[in-house]
Formats: sequence, structure tokens, C-alpha cells
Amino acid sequence: MKFVELDWANEALAEMHAAKDLVRYEKAWIDYLHYLDRAWSKLRKYCNAHGIGQQHVSDVGNLRTNDALLKYLKQARNSDEHSISEVVAVEAAKTTITGGVGGGTIERGAIHGSGQTHGLVTSGNVEIKFHPEHLVVIPVMSRGVEYQVPTEHLGKSIATQLPHELARMGLDFYQDIAKKILLLPT
Repeated sequence: MKFVELDWANEALAEMHAAKDLVRYEKAWIDYLHYLDRAWSKLRKYCNAHGIGQQHVSDVGNLRTNDALLKYLKQARNSDEHSISEVVAVEAAKTTITGGVGGGTIERGAIHGSGQTHGLVTSGNVEIKFHPEHLVVIPVMSRGVEYQVPTEHLGKSIATQLPHELARMGLDFYQDIAKKILLLPT
């Protein structure tokens, strides 16, 4: 048996990477959340119908309640489905200037809001990076409970708030579970 919803979640992830604007990116994120949740629902029902994988179902159910990432993905989908709340926010574009070992100096020039520079003269170790406007996940509300942006998954720290990076981690988890379950004899 193949769970096409995992493929569709993967396609939504690819759409996030390919999105030419924030509206398309957000739509792909929402699609991803829905396909991922639907894939788990069908996988759970498959296990119940065939009397297999009950330990996996129990373990995943527990993780969906206790693992910060899996809980967040589930609740972000619920918030989108059952409320009018946002599940992402726009983080404004910015330019960062970092002095490395030994420091550095900006002698003259201009850095425009688009990240373009004009007549920039530096000395020493200076790194200038432009970060375009992008979406980040935000705390979500579901059934009156607020769920914070995840900071860990399976005991490991998460340092990102970018939807496509969280999506990759979530999809990897569910694809791994699906492989384990589908290898069980029916």
C-alpha cells in the first residue's frame, strides 16, 4: 500500500522551495500541514484495519502529544482548519553586518533596503548579508491552548523557525514510520 498523502506533503515542500512569492509559499505550507496530518490519519487507520503496528501507533500518538515539533505541526494544521488565526508571520527583510576575527571597518558607502550596496569600501574582516523578507512559524492557538514554536524534535534542538525546514523534519519522521509499518506482515 502507498500513502499518496506523504508524496503530496513532499510535493508541497518542493512547492515551498520553488515559490516565487510569500503567498504561494504560505499556501504550500498549509497544504503540507493538511497532507501530513491526513497521511498519519490514514496510516493509523491502515494499522487498525490490519491489526498491525499498534506499538508504532501508540508511540506516534504519544509523540504527537509530547514532541515539540510533531505537536506543533498537528496543532498548526488544527488552527488553520478550525479557526481564522494565522499560522505564519512575515519577517521583514534585513541586512546584517558582522565583523570577524580582528574586526573590520566600513570606510564609506551605502547599503540600501534591498540589500544592494553603493560605493561600499571596507577594510578588515567585514561580512555583509542581505536577508530577504520571508515567512516564519508563530505560536498557534487550538481549542484555547497556545502552542509555541518548536525548539526540539526527538530530543534534538531546533534552531529554525522556517516552515520548509520544519516541514522537512516532520516529513522525514512520518516517512520513516510509514516504512516501518509497511514492512510489517499483514
